[in-house]
Amino acid sequence: MLAILSTIIGIVFVMLLFSMLASTIMELLAGYLSLRGQQLVKAIKGMVGHEASIDFIDHPFFQQLSAGSRERTRVGGKKRALPSYISAGTFSSILMDIMKIDSEADVQAKIDGLPDGASKKLAQFLYKQSNGQLVDLKGKVEHWYSEVMDRSSGAYKRTAQRWLIGIGLAVAVVFNVDVINIYHNLSINATLSNTIADAATNFVNTQPAPTAMNLENPDISEAQQKIGQLVNENIAALESPLGLGWDNVDWNQVDVKWWLYKIIGWITTALGISLGATFWFEALKKLVSLRASGPPPASPAVTTTTITQTTPSTAQASISSGGALTQPEPAGMFESFKRESAAPPKKTRGAKKDAEKDQPPK
Repeated sequence: MLAILSTIIGIVFVMLLFSMLASTIMELLAGYLSLRGQQLVKAIKGMVGHEASIDFIDHPFFQQLSAGSRERTRVGGKKRALPSYISAGTFSSILMDIMKIDSEADVQAKIDGLPDGASKKLAQFLYKQSNGQLVDLKGKVEHWYSEVMDRSSGAYKRTAQRWLIGIGLAVAVVFNVDVINIYHNLSINATLSNTIADAATNFVNTQPAPTAMNLENPDISEAQQKIGQLVNENIAALESPLGLGWDNVDWNQVDVKWWLYKIIGWITTALGISLGATFWFEALKKLVSLRASGPPPASPAVTTTTITQTTPSTAQASISSGGALTQPEPAGMFESFKRESAAPPKKTRGAKKDAEKDQPPK
């Protein structure tokens, strides 16, 4: 039971790390491409029409809110800086200004002068609901904007979720994260499984819980630092022991069946990543707590063992006595896990004697 639990913890730990990586990449893309700003412009364009939306975006008040944002989104034929959000009061103030509505006497004439379409009909409806009162009309416009932005935010989150699945698949392929093969490696090697489980325990006990993706106003510099730390420290320490990456692939053994299993493994990984880092962190906490309540796993001395996987490799990594993952060092704390071949070798009497010689004296 404990061996199975350690295997599951190892898989969940891997999914957590790569979910954190994918989420951070999503934040980086959201900031660099100004996805939230694009969604805002799309919503405004749907509310006031294309031509009026250009005047809206060019308004000095809107441009002031865009200060500090990079000019990376093309709107109206030129690149513009876009804020990720504006308040309902700001929207109504800018709209009233570009429509040149200064008094209640101007309202009816300006609405009648709008081009025929859905926007004009909506303006007439709001004007009627406000009984011709400018203050009431402004409040109706703000309420309208808030409702539209609620729907827009929901659409943005759904779009981000689809992006996250795509990013998860890309990460799975680039790092060759095949959750099926990872399960195979952990389930046949108790030493490796317990070591990864100890690392997961240390991670949960020492690291703060990941927060939800910051897609509203992501910090590009911070996202870049997070990606570097995850890849160069946490993930790098797992690559060799778990057979991640492409250095372990024996291309002489690659065939159609191999690719089929790989694709299934990558898709499974991508779907798991899309659940988010918060989901996997909470799951890992519960599993680690369950493991701690049972008898402690055996802690064998430093040994050389054999991992059977679909591709041969020599695995090395490092881990502290508390389980913290680090970059492999010459005097590394991760013990050596060697993979001899994809298929289990046949034992001979000579091989058995050699294996007995390799065991440390009791």
